[in-house]
Amino acid sequence: MHQQIRVPPDHFPAMRQQPSFTAIMACLDSLGAPKSGLMTLDDNSNDDVWDCATPRDEIEAYQAASAHEIQRYASAVSRYLSSIIMSDLAWLPDEDDREALWAAASRRISERCGRMAMGDITRRWPLSTAAEKDGTSDDAPSQIDLIIKEPALVGDSLGFKTWGTSYAMARMLPALAYTPGLCHLQPLLRQGLPVLELGAGTGLLGLAAAALWRANVVLSDLAEIVPNLAINVERNSKIIQARGGCARTGVLQWGANRSENDTEAGIVVVDTSLFPADHQFTLILAADPIYDDEHPALLASAIDAQLALEPNSATKVNGVDGGAEKVNVSPRAVVMVPLRDQQTEKLAAIFVSEMAERQLVPLDEGEIAGQDSDWGSDSGGSTLACEFTCLWWVFHRVQSATT
Repeated sequence: MHQQIRVPPDHFPAMRQQPSFTAIMACLDSLGAPKSGLMTLDDNSNDDVWDCATPRDEIEAYQAASAHEIQRYASAVSRYLSSIIMSDLAWLPDEDDREALWAAASRRISERCGRMAMGDITRRWPLSTAAEKDGTSDDAPSQIDLIIKEPALVGDSLGFKTWGTSYAMARMLPALAYTPGLCHLQPLLRQGLPVLELGAGTGLLGLAAAALWRANVVLSDLAEIVPNLAINVERNSKIIQARGGCARTGVLQWGANRSENDTEAGIVVVDTSLFPADHQFTLILAADPIYDDEHPALLASAIDAQLALEPNSATKVNGVDGGAEKVNVSPRAVVMVPLRDQQTEKLAAIFVSEMAERQLVPLDEGEIAGQDSDWGSDSGGSTLACEFTCLWWVFHRVQSATT
């Protein structure tokens, strides 16, 4: 939590006086809403980062508080913010500084126009590395934090929200690498094994795989979702690279063909630079990917199209003597589905059936507890969590398919 000092309107640095960048930005910062429970960033970003367990309505209340606090002098504040937007700030030599001031002033204006115009919500998601068994030094951190942005204007785009199942599966990744269905991949994950996340949304699961597994991960989703996804990849790139992983983003619409791309019209349904052909990926991940009657078949077809057909030959490096050996790596798909109600239970069963029709059957499976915990709080301030059971499967091909 940090304390903000409000500047009276008559102390605002007037544009006619050509104030410094620092003076204007300090004033703009003071006009933001105080954030109880806010966590301090350890990077150079100006975003507000909330703990992942903070209820959404509590965040919204603090964001809305800005408008209430300045009600008594809203007119003066609005005029001042407009003066910054309308000024060319020509006395400031750095173009980046001018852009930063215009952006900050615009945000302060938007905060006074209701929830739908308020800023994005950015959260910090802690992940344990405790299950690693690769000889990591004792002084290596036992936890990493991923920073995930959720746009304020979610509309009908469920991919703009970080769902509880993604976090549950992300937390499970270190241990999942040692389960019977995936243990054959574990020594190779740290050597850039190609991993695809389908329906990545805000990217928490795929970014976790890149960091915790040190894998080469492609995070895919619909065209309207990918720009925010790319922001989150860039935001977490340093920690991923430091841990030896890699993350990229691309458009992949389930059931679409490359021929449906229309570059002249700006329509992309399949990123051909990342998906030039089918059956490229040895490992596919998906969390909470089905919430419509059409999704089970679409997801199963997407997995079938992207998952490698046969075991790939890979080089396994011996961590003791540095020797190498050729091993066959059998493709796997890991899917986790929350059972929130009878409808999701029905969709999960249909999905398993659709996978079986494509000769993809569970090799390993289990269940863990999950919850969507930032969706509200009661009048006493306690989080109202929607708790449910998450089913997960590790699928493999029971026979080679023909291309």
